[in-house]
Amino acid sequence: MSNQLYMIPESISLIERQLLINQCRILSVIGNEKERELYEKRIEILEKGYTGLYPKVFNNLYEEVPLSVYNEISDIMKMYSRINDSIRSLPEADKEALDLASLEFEGFDQDSGMHYYMMSYLVDRMDEHGEYKGRELKSHKSNSLIKYNRMLSVYFDYENAQKERYSVVDLQKFIDEVKMIVLDTQT
Repeated sequence: MSNQLYMIPESISLIERQLLINQCRILSVIGNEKERELYEKRIEILEKGYTGLYPKVFNNLYEEVPLSVYNEISDIMKMYSRINDSIRSLPEADKEALDLASLEFEGFDQDSGMHYYMMSYLVDRMDEHGEYKGRELKSHKSNSLIKYNRMLSVYFDYENAQKERYSVVDLQKFIDEVKMIVLDTQT
């Protein structure tokens, strides 16, 4: 992960410092020699309030992933589940008539790092969205999140209409939204 995801506090209250010191003391007692040395350094940094060294205390903590990112991923995955179920139920002739490749899930690009790491965690560690296990989840296109958001606008319209299965015409609306991205970038 890149350093920009780290969220190191610039100041810690005395009570919080004391709690962290106590935790480090406990962990240093139960840890091996290398861990003990690490926790003793952290204790000293916290006791002396060396704010410039706080990254050495919090080096494995990342910025929280906002609930909105999780909700967005969840909506995208629900949308893709419906799209994929609908495509599977279409006759072959209808599938061939649609540009289904444009609807493929592409993963998430570098600019949406939290989305990528959250999705990877959900797939690899939480065993959710199993259809994506073993697939590349990092997009090599910079506009994947734009694509999904355009598609979500169609999806939410269908959700409001309580559509659970999409026809050829419904799927074409998703495809048209994706194609609009190409047109928007050309102008």
